[in-house]
Amino acid sequence: MKTKYKILVALTLLVVFGLGVAAGVLGQRYVTHRASRRAAAARPHPPSPESWAKELGLTQEQQDKMREIFKQNEERMKAYRTESRARLSELRKQLWEETNAVLTPEQKKKNDEMIRRFEEWRKKESERNPSRDRRSQDPPPPDRER
Repeated sequence: MKTKYKILVALTLLVVFGLGVAAGVLGQRYVTHRASRRAAAARPHPPSPESWAKELGLTQEQQDKMREIFKQNEERMKAYRTESRARLSELRKQLWEETNAVLTPEQKKKNDEMIRRFEEWRKKESERNPSRDRRSQDPPPPDRER
């Protein structure tokens, strides 16, 4: 009789332990990973010219016009990104100059080193995962003068 209870207790502990492992694995997979996903990944993407043509039943002439419109807007967007990056570069330079006016020479050196480390980190991240970094698609902004 004692052996029967020992086996029952051992099996019960084994089942409980197994359920705990299963719950941990499922929790890790479906709860933790879902929470760490980027919000951008869940955003719907705009329709492609091909999907527009198919869903709207566009004629060949309409498709050609749509392609031209997309091409023109792609060039406009690229010009806008280049312009906005140049403006952002100017603002960063201005921020750097204003903050350096407050710092001592030793603090300036430390600040420059912090900025250099951050830029190296950002470069490594963009090389490691280029799809997350859209900067790789456009020419880099002009260098800041220090």
